[in-house]
Amino acid sequence: MSAIDNELLTYLFDGQVHPLVEPMGAWLASSRRFTNFVTIFRNKIRKKLRTAPDRETVLDLQLELETAYLLLREKSLSLVYEPEQREHGRSPDFAVTFTTSLTFMVEVTRLRAVQRKTSAELLPVSFADGASPLPPIADALADTVCNKLGQFLAQCSNVLIVGVEALGLTQGDVQAAMLRVQRRAEGSESDFLQRYGFRNRSDFFERYQRLTGILLRASKVQDQESVVAWLNPQGKYPLPSKVKTALYHSHMLNA
Repeated sequence: MSAIDNELLTYLFDGQVHPLVEPMGAWLASSRRFTNFVTIFRNKIRKKLRTAPDRETVLDLQLELETAYLLLREKSLSLVYEPEQREHGRSPDFAVTFTTSLTFMVEVTRLRAVQRKTSAELLPVSFADGASPLPPIADALADTVCNKLGQFLAQCSNVLIVGVEALGLTQGDVQAAMLRVQRRAEGSESDFLQRYGFRNRSDFFERYQRLTGILLRASKVQDQESVVAWLNPQGKYPLPSKVKTALYHSHMLNA
């Protein structure tokens, strides 16, 4: 590890024991681009590390920082951390620029254990139409997506990266879960719309169409089998093929 890396770690953690010291040290040692990123945003990262109140929040932050590390493995991608602070509500975690030709937003989140346990109650599904049950994690994913729609910015591509302990979903499962969410909005179900703060079905679809796609990833990214990608057919701003390739490739460590 270089002297710069050691200085960064000392600044970020003040020499204190912290569960992220080891992974941060490994990422800094293996990526000059990540070191530059951390140098630029060191004050923001230091504050996040110091104010993380519990283990779950630390794991959320670890996923966020690892996402930055993985994206920066692709030389065609560059990042700005929390680029736009809106007057009301949070903005996405990263503005990602592909070469100099296109910028898109990336929001990172993690499915916590409590979400997986309660999501079936939050998004109850009627099977009167013959729909078959999905894995419980699909309900948690749908709940997470609905909660995140308000953070996506208008007039640009927005990608949601979701971390789970282990992948238990296929692309078909994700598609089915999103279709069920759409049906609830199309039916103007008041409990559904009110829970996620949508005024009406039009408000839901205005925000839903900002979602370009979802990248579902396991906590340990190792190869192409550790990610599941889903593209929103209703997304207004799809990513060009070469940009999607760079995004997916960044999360395939053995590619």
